[in-house]
Amino acid sequence: MTATQAQPDKPTNSQPLVWIVDSQFTGELNARIGLAERLKLGYEIVPPPNGDTDQYAQTLKARYISQHNKPPLLLISGTGEETTAEIADLKSEFNGALFNVYLASILPDNPHPRLAEYNLVASPQLTGDNVVSLIGVPHKLTRENLAAAYLHYQDYFAALPKPIICLLVGGNTRYCDGFDEAHARTLAARVSKIANALGGTIVITNSRRTPAAAQAALLAGLAQHNCHFFDWQQIANGFYHGLLAHADLFIATGDSLSMCSEAAFTGKPLLVDISEQATEACHRD
Repeated sequence: MTATQAQPDKPTNSQPLVWIVDSQFTGELNARIGLAERLKLGYEIVPPPNGDTDQYAQTLKARYISQHNKPPLLLISGTGEETTAEIADLKSEFNGALFNVYLASILPDNPHPRLAEYNLVASPQLTGDNVVSLIGVPHKLTRENLAAAYLHYQDYFAALPKPIICLLVGGNTRYCDGFDEAHARTLAARVSKIANALGGTIVITNSRRTPAAAQAALLAGLAQHNCHFFDWQQIANGFYHGLLAHADLFIATGDSLSMCSEAAFTGKPLLVDISEQATEACHRD
């Protein structure tokens, strides 16, 4: 090969291509998108592995080859669906162009051994040469989108009696199913004491993991207060950010590192419920 000939399989110095592995787990997907948005490089969503490792690798390789300049590729995946091995296998398909990033929220006690093959792992639990240790987890919030949401929802929140107590409700996880009606009633009693002391308004929102019966028990236990409940599936885009921007105090269930991290990002007071019944040891740690 002469010096003037291109090397098609080598990454160039062009702007990196950012791919995000899709996820049905909202917090995990938002973490990946949040990282990509902070890089300000643009990004594309690619499907998760489909069970056929070879076919999946060839599909992504063909998608990459369609990029005529063969840019460096940053692939962001993480916890949620178990894709650790399949994504690690992709390294051999991209001839040095691929940089694998794994965003971890909660990992099992014995993390997948192939995490050592990733270029970068961000985790609140792990340490190692390829690990960035975090206190919380990545998310989509920025100072700019919080400020924009504050202005957009200013009229609504200005009409509510202050302080605004924001209750962020998670639910059961894959490894802990203690967020039941009894726990919800206990949580309501604890929140009620705070509301009795402070007055104001309780604004509540849930998550896809909140059990319907527990949610009903929680709302019934807070019915004597000035409460506003917003189902995550029905609120307008941006309202959640508006709630975070306008709240004066946060109470979050400790099963959701995403909600705890988002509330903490605002810099406002945050109380986290770490009841043993409804959280795992890794949450409490």
